[in-house]
Amino acid sequence: MINLFKRAFQNNPKLENDLKAAKTPADFERIFQEAIGVIDALAGSGSIEIDNNSLEALRGIRFNHQNGKVAIVSSTLSAPLLQTGGTGSGQTEIIDSILKSQGTKITVPKCGKIKISGDSQIFQS
Repeated sequence: MINLFKRAFQNNPKLENDLKAAKTPADFERIFQEAIGVIDALAGSGSIEIDNNSLEALRGIRFNHQNGKVAIVSSTLSAPLLQTGGTGSGQTEIIDSILKSQGTKITVPKCGKIKISGDSQIFQS
């Protein structure tokens, strides 16, 4: 699995050790604050819908459908690292959207669709 905190760890190697040692919610919150620039969305058994929006992050964006559903429609996602799809029995659909990473770009036209289900993912860097 891609590590969306990779750049944060490169800039601050102590942060990776802190994450491994984190035990309390306060520990995790401090690490998250230091690793700003990451959008991490987990659907659980519910759903996430991004419709007609633009999301940008300094370091990375991850959408994990888990056992739920993620829909990205008529939107643009832009970050050096992108991960869509997920783990579990869920599903991700990408329609009429642009997903742009540091070195890649996926353009899904209005009449096109990318459907990702189960333990499948797309990694872009």
